[in-house]
Amino acid sequence: MKYNKVIALAAMLPVGLTAVATSQAFDVVPAGQPVVTGEPSRVGPPWNHRSTFNIPGTNTDLAFGGYAKFDAFYDFDADLGEVTEPLNLLNPANETDGRTSFTANESRLNFRTHTRTDRGTVTTFVEGHFLPGGSFNLRHAYGEYMGVLAGKSWTNFMHFHGTPRILKLGGPIGYATGLVNQVRYTHRAGPNAFSISLEEPSSLISPIGGVESETELPHLTARYQYGQTFGISGVVRQFSTNEATTGVDESATGYGVAAQLALPLGSATSFKANATVGSGLGRYLSMAPAAPVAARTPDAYLDANGSLETVDLRAFGVSLEHNWTSNWSSGIGTSRVSQSLPDDIAGFQGHADRIQYSFVNLIWDVNQRLSTGIEYQHSDIKRVNGESDDASRIQASVQFQF
Repeated sequence: MKYNKVIALAAMLPVGLTAVATSQAFDVVPAGQPVVTGEPSRVGPPWNHRSTFNIPGTNTDLAFGGYAKFDAFYDFDADLGEVTEPLNLLNPANETDGRTSFTANESRLNFRTHTRTDRGTVTTFVEGHFLPGGSFNLRHAYGEYMGVLAGKSWTNFMHFHGTPRILKLGGPIGYATGLVNQVRYTHRAGPNAFSISLEEPSSLISPIGGVESETELPHLTARYQYGQTFGISGVVRQFSTNEATTGVDESATGYGVAAQLALPLGSATSFKANATVGSGLGRYLSMAPAAPVAARTPDAYLDANGSLETVDLRAFGVSLEHNWTSNWSSGIGTSRVSQSLPDDIAGFQGHADRIQYSFVNLIWDVNQRLSTGIEYQHSDIKRVNGESDDASRIQASVQFQF
């Protein structure tokens, strides 16, 4: 290890150990559960803590919240960006002999209301953060009443309980995720919850061949969860080309299944696992950007015969989490994404064929509003042409809840 890298690590280590996320230092209201006046609550990782107050003379509770988060990165081999993006390895311009960067752009602001009525609670929630690049961008904006949710929120295809607690934004590679516009209905019976949704029909067809996507039908998802232990979900998607602009009239169907498991191993340790398989799932695994970009994963492509084919994809992940005390915890885990892009199309040679992501961290919950930690992350990527690259990063974070 070069001398300057040793100096960089020595400078960042105290940040991670003395001053990221939240943990077992306080009671938890699970994500999606109603806020009770005066009680703490959470909405999706990284968890947001906030207290509520009642508007005098009304049945409406208000909750303002969010957090300020500072992240310090040291990249050994390649600049992986603000959210640790392994696909940055595909671009030689991101290579480095060692680079330090700071950001506070993950910081968030949110606002929630709960209005009690004779037939249940009307809930609204709006949240934004400052990614990418410091611009304020909308994350959540939805209303919910009697089990019906309408607006922008987490896709119904994803799960929380099997996702490990890490400093990296968005969770490990290969875990279904995404914020989408949707209409969803959820039915709960004891520890059982079943939900179904129609979601925004966006997709990415490879630009190779000169075609563009045109989604005609919304995506259909269904999910079953048992408490905070197990969940399984499915999605069906339809892809088609825009015949009016390209002269190509093709369609294909994408599908997928995702499952997560969280098992206690004694009183202080838990095992978590994730599996996602299907075809045309690039969007749901954060592998496809909002617009076609070289070396990114498409949902579908045109083959040599002019037929629209979806990209098969498989993702698996496992992790262990251990609470050393009520305030100190650690996690270690790895995940892998493999996809089946054709190796006989020249334009796909630089695309990712397989991505492996691993991490280990130490997190200190100083109190209910302050947490800090340090995390080692390793990304390894193999291209369709057989070439491979890997990169390591140290991330230290401080998070102030409000």
